[in-house]
Amino acid sequence: MSEPICIVGDSITGGVVYLEDSERYARCKDSFVNLLGGALNAEMRNHSKFGLTSEAALRKLGRFEGDIAQCPHTLVMLGGNDSDFDWPAVAETPEQPHDCNTPVSRFRECYNAVLDRIIELGSRPVVISLIPVWGRRYYEWFSRKLDGRALMRFLGTTDSIEHWNEMYNLEVIKTAAKRELPIIDVRSAFLSARDFTGLFSRDGIHPSPAGHRRMFEYSLPQLRAALG
Repeated sequence: MSEPICIVGDSITGGVVYLEDSERYARCKDSFVNLLGGALNAEMRNHSKFGLTSEAALRKLGRFEGDIAQCPHTLVMLGGNDSDFDWPAVAETPEQPHDCNTPVSRFRECYNAVLDRIIELGSRPVVISLIPVWGRRYYEWFSRKLDGRALMRFLGTTDSIEHWNEMYNLEVIKTAAKRELPIIDVRSAFLSARDFTGLFSRDGIHPSPAGHRRMFEYSLPQLRAALG
């Protein structure tokens, strides 16, 4: 068996999908992380958590520092939840300024601190890009019980959701490049698809099982190269 790999991330690396038949979230057995572990014959010590932001990850690192220290490489996927908003608060006061869950300057600070701590523990971070958000579908999902007109006064267009997500993805890529860390580009697994309708769950932010399969196929050669 290959050396173990640690994972610090959110629900995407956690393998969360939305099941249409049961109308609930569940963990996909064939998530891209699990498939990577199988292909590499490596134990994946996965410490991903639904809704995890960079700030929360920094606070929680102490709980699994032992695993990080025992793994030569740690996959890091953060930023998606940071780029989101408190949508009920936005709907309540759409004319007021609202920032993302983690302002981008604070995200940069926390993200770098997470990377610093992983390196201090003797593991090399391998940065994973964000997947895109399907703005229209995500809006339809989170606005179901909110005032849609108020939300649109703030948004202007659902494309704005995709723009914020892209801004945080760029921060991830720039940070990794500046620090000369390997980058696993899973975003292009979606962007390169002619039609990515079937690659997303109903909520527009989580991959479907097919999306996880595509992420795995796209990322496996990149991860092999990163691990050397």
